[in-house]
Amino acid sequence: MVLDKFFISLDNDVVVYFPGQEITGYVHVWNSEPKNVKGIYIECRGLAQVSFSRTEQEMRTVYRNGRSHTDVINKTVHYSSKENYFHHRVTISTGNGHGLNRGKHQFPFSFVLPQQIPSSFEGVHGSVRYTIRAVYERRLKWNHECKIPITINSITDLNAIPEASVPVQASGFKTLGILCCKSNPITAKFWLDRAGYVPGEKIKFNAEVENLTRKRMRGSKIQIIERTNFHATRATECHERVIHESVRGKFKAVELWENYPIIVPPVVSSGLNFCRIIDVAYILVFSVDPGSLSFNLKVSHDLLIGNVPLRSSFANLQHHGVISIAQQQNGNPSATPNPGHSILGVDAYPDLPPPSYEECMFGGNIRDAEDSEHVNYGAGDSYKPRYLTYG
Repeated sequence: MVLDKFFISLDNDVVVYFPGQEITGYVHVWNSEPKNVKGIYIECRGLAQVSFSRTEQEMRTVYRNGRSHTDVINKTVHYSSKENYFHHRVTISTGNGHGLNRGKHQFPFSFVLPQQIPSSFEGVHGSVRYTIRAVYERRLKWNHECKIPITINSITDLNAIPEASVPVQASGFKTLGILCCKSNPITAKFWLDRAGYVPGEKIKFNAEVENLTRKRMRGSKIQIIERTNFHATRATECHERVIHESVRGKFKAVELWENYPIIVPPVVSSGLNFCRIIDVAYILVFSVDPGSLSFNLKVSHDLLIGNVPLRSSFANLQHHGVISIAQQQNGNPSATPNPGHSILGVDAYPDLPPPSYEECMFGGNIRDAEDSEHVNYGAGDSYKPRYLTYG
């Protein structure tokens, strides 16, 4: 007979942790009749993986009718790499030759995360993923297993990055037609008060387009693009995906974007620190579409996204009725505890607004090829990381 229930619960309901933090929880075993048990153990694993395929051409010399010929053959080449951060195994119960009485049992466990590990990340060709797996071992039978994901947020403090507070400006131009039929230029520029932001924060976007051609422009567009490099053995694959887009329609002579608010979505911090096989960058791209038969005019600049905001922006992130970390520590009974306050640097930033933890728009699947058919994935095998978000 199988167990009635076998699952993992964590003391941190948010299921978001920081490097160096302790993870505590319970393995629950519910059985309506006595069971034999060889042992129960917990595994916590941190792993980055990259995998992608390419179609490549190979030159081969073949002989036909006594003559050599060179053939071009298309073949699929697979590239991959892995990076292990930790693999903890904790035995929480040994059988000792005894069975497990009927009832609802819970077994506590705890372990401490290493300090220098990257944030969780789910990409098209790879991931940084952290999972906890519980195993109920049975003698001469298949094991019960439960597997759940957790999210790690490695700290990226914008106050420690000088470029984050520097104002941004970018410009460009293009003409239509060729040679003697060239038009007057289309010029575009945009500017921001700084380069560094955190998820949930509003970017005040300003731009100006001057159209000196006689043609009506089809429109203009803002995009924030996440650019990721996946490094495998002997090859690197780059992938881009849009995390924000705002579009405006047709205009004739001048187009202005004045303090247009762009809310930074919950995404992993720039760089993906401590991961050597995946790196992430963000680019803000402003495009002007001249219409058919013409390429867009594109102006771009790098953005820095962290998870500890610039101190100069703390006041803008403080919602009415929401108290700061310092106020919480001063004994306000209505304050909601915030896991990771000490790790976020409360001593350095006592007025740091408390963040929330929001799901990323991109996710993955925690089901691995080596998982047995008897693994229970708790709430399901689909997973989206949760990132520090302010405002």
